[in-house]
Amino acid sequence: MTRYDLFPTPLWHIEGASQQLIDELYQGAYYFKEKCPSANKSNKGGYQTPTFGWKDFHPEGKEYIEKIINDILKEFKVNGWLYNINPKGTSNIPHTHPGSDFALVWYVTDSDGLLNLMTPHPQRTIESNTQSNELFVSDGQFPQIIKLNAKKGDILIFPADMWHFVNPNERDTDRISISMNLQLC
Repeated sequence: MTRYDLFPTPLWHIEGASQQLIDELYQGAYYFKEKCPSANKSNKGGYQTPTFGWKDFHPEGKEYIEKIINDILKEFKVNGWLYNINPKGTSNIPHTHPGSDFALVWYVTDSDGLLNLMTPHPQRTIESNTQSNELFVSDGQFPQIIKLNAKKGDILIFPADMWHFVNPNERDTDRISISMNLQLC
């Protein structure tokens, strides 16, 4: 007998961009906040820039992202990007990234483990118990949620159709990230 685990969900966690680049991106977040009104896409009380074209991204940041993603996805294009700034108490509601193949989140500050990915197979989630013959086991949450933690400078890439949300920021300083929509060519 052979067991096949069908339809796995890929997720890439790339650690640590240069401190200088992250500092410049941090300053860029506040530059855009000063210049552009909030787009109010998935943010609940926080700030999001409008979606910008790839040509408008930080030149060194573009080079860094292209090198990383070329190693993973080979041929792709960035359909758009935006800054998220979440002050204390603000969050992002459950959402996906329609019209894209992958979502990329680049953390300009620590994520504090606030990003939550929801299972793409919620009907398979069942209560765990002591029976040894269960095929799918969860911690009893419905739908099952995976919390991810990333440090300042880290990048997470996951399928764009995966529902995800961000819990409220509990610290007194802003939580800042950059979101990008990636499309395979």
